Amino acid sequence: MRESAGIRKVMVVVLVALFLAQLGGGLYDVLFSNYLNDVLHLDAGARGFMELPRELPGVLSWFVMAALFFLNEIRLAAVSILLAVVGTLMMMLLGEGATLWQLSLTVATASLGLHILMGIVDSIVMHTARPENRSLRLGQMRAMGTAASLIGALFIWLKWKFNQDFMWDYILVTGIFLISSLMLFFVKSPEFPRRKSVKENFILRREYALYYGIETLHGIRKQLYMTFGFWLLVNTLQQPPGRIGMIVLIAGIIGLFAQPFIGMCIKRYGERRITIIDSIALSVLCLVYAFALEMLPGEWAVVAVACCFVLDKVLFAMGMARTTYIARICGERRSDITPCIYTGIAINHVASIAYGIIGGLIWTYTGGPQLVFLTGGLAVVGAGILARKMK
Repeated sequence: MRESAGIRKVMVVVLVALFLAQLGGGLYDVLFSNYLNDVLHLDAGARGFMELPRELPGVLSWFVMAALFFLNEIRLAAVSILLAVVGTLMMMLLGEGATLWQLSLTVATASLGLHILMGIVDSIVMHTARPENRSLRLGQMRAMGTAASLIGALFIWLKWKFNQDFMWDYILVTGIFLISSLMLFFVKSPEFPRRKSVKENFILRREYALYYGIETLHGIRKQLYMTFGFWLLVNTLQQPPGRIGMIVLIAGIIGLFAQPFIGMCIKRYGERRITIIDSIALSVLCLVYAFALEMLPGEWAVVAVACCFVLDKVLFAMGMARTTYIARICGERRSDITPCIYTGIAINHVASIAYGIIGGLIWTYTGGPQLVFLTGGLAVVGAGILARKMK
């Protein structure tokens, strides 16, 4: 990050706060699918529908970020985490008798905070790192987030051996989020490019169209991991929270070392090559997801899907190439970076929401995951083809 002693001191506090926020987010994500399955007893169709309130905030975050244009990136991060506090508090109050609408409101509130945070973390790195080091610093930041998720997964794995009460999990998550938010509210913030009106936050220029197109297809790809990979393990293969925590833990250990390495690869080989490699690897994973249950006996199918899940999680780090690409083509228009990142997130989530619902319906009416993962695989191939046009 920029070699200023003042910024370094501030960024230490910011990084600790963001680490805590990502720890809370990691705990929330590990618990989410099992909470829906074990406590609320949702079927695949209802689980697919839950992607609407979970992913719609990715679009709403674009508008919230624009409405809060008078806040800089650090203060916006604090507000986002405060929303996550409210969402997890609401989650603690839900029980088996909760209606789908109550659950939707709860999930949407927590998700809005986490989605705003998702974009703002990348934006903070893009603004505070030297242009030639952006991919390296982003890789380090992602590794820090992975370390936070790793600790969260380890905690859930160990805790569920002795205590299987979701209430204590959500109390812990809420407390972690609250501490993180307060730290960011009170830290002395560095300078960021200022946006003077709401209008400056909505950027749909032609030169950014390729980035937005790739984000659209990766919105579909994201569901393969975030929803259907989890659901394949939890619902179809009946894996308990402790086993899910262990799998996420393994993915985290690998990602802890892979993410800085991927950041270095982006710097050396460029965003285009990394994005194409990502698409090829994901295409193979889609085939394994789709046919593992039919081609392998029970326990081997679990192992194969778990391996895909781990690799899928690690490959998410290659999405850094899209962030550094948009920051690079923004060039001297540094004030475009944050709005472009959020525009990409919004477009990504429109596609994600649509495929979450469509994929859930496909799974329900076909009785299996094959068509869900094969259709997602076509989107992955399309993203690789578009990536060939990157400068």
